[in-house]
Amino acid sequence: MKNSKKPRRVFFEFKNPRYLRIVRDNAEVIARRMGFEEDQVFELAMVVDEAYANAVEHSGRLVELSSLEVEFLIYSNRLEVCVKDTGCGFDSTHLKIPRNLRSLESTRGRGLGLIKMLSDSFELSSTPGSGTIIRIIKYLSGQQRIKVA
Repeated sequence: MKNSKKPRRVFFEFKNPRYLRIVRDNAEVIARRMGFEEDQVFELAMVVDEAYANAVEHSGRLVELSSLEVEFLIYSNRLEVCVKDTGCGFDSTHLKIPRNLRSLESTRGRGLGLIKMLSDSFELSSTPGSGTIIRIIKYLSGQQRIKVA
């Protein structure tokens, strides 16, 4: 089976949301060491930053009750990042993620659209009362699968 080798794993769990800089810096370091091009490093750092900031802002629980997890799975051809919060969650079945950020009248609400546009693959899973998980996949140049719209 292709790519069945277990990935290297880097995992962070925070009880305090002020560690955004640590998460972003680690995303950049990991991406550079993997051989991502500099524009891809920037994109990865931006989407990880946005996913983490969304988890902090929208988890809806008191900081002392919340937990934020960031997991980096390092494969030979891609980086997978999972940002998980233990917040209130939401019904994501009717969520509309904008395809064109210019169509929004506000600078607010662009986070998920930005994450989706800059990732090679993006998944969001949320359940009311159970928190939210955002999974982002970015392939190394030349290793990318065909992106399906």
